[in-house]
Amino acid sequence: MPITKGQLNLAGWLSIANALFAIPSIAMSWFLETIGGSGAKLSQAMLTVVGLGLFLYIISSLRKLLNSRFQFHDVDIYISLLIWGNVILAALSLLSLGNRELEQAMGILSIMAFIFFGILSIMFATRLLRLPGNLYGLLKPFCYANILSGICFLTIFLSPVGVIAGAVADVILGVIFFRAAEQPPPLEEILSTPIE
Repeated sequence: MPITKGQLNLAGWLSIANALFAIPSIAMSWFLETIGGSGAKLSQAMLTVVGLGLFLYIISSLRKLLNSRFQFHDVDIYISLLIWGNVILAALSLLSLGNRELEQAMGILSIMAFIFFGILSIMFATRLLRLPGNLYGLLKPFCYANILSGICFLTIFLSPVGVIAGAVADVILGVIFFRAAEQPPPLEEILSTPIE
């Protein structure tokens, strides 16, 4: 199923929103952890759900764009792992808000998640560099921003820099979506579209 101009534009705006949302949401989450209480926990839950929703739409749109416009499936497995990893981490994070023991275990799990997502981000970006074409002129900047983000998450102590690099990657991805929306779909995509 091809990706439409409207879906591409929405994905572009959501990528920009995700970049703007990333840094304040992490700061807000840390702040909410320190104050505690049911209101703070509810706010943390909302931040988690909104962040997950943004991520899922954006990464699914990227997979759809790569599959339909470029017939490129080499990163599908990495995108699936990123999706499932984020869903599981978000679910555990939400469960930990009401459970003291699980909340303590989340600290250790978060460190392991940084390492896992760092490795995955590097593998995803290096494989994406094999894409034939230049992804509307932004393949290398997008991939290099993801690699930098992954390296920073691997070191753990540089994870704040990784968040910034990830936000830069989101902005670049937003521009990719906007550029894709302005381009007519290739003939292969038009021919593969089922007639309804």
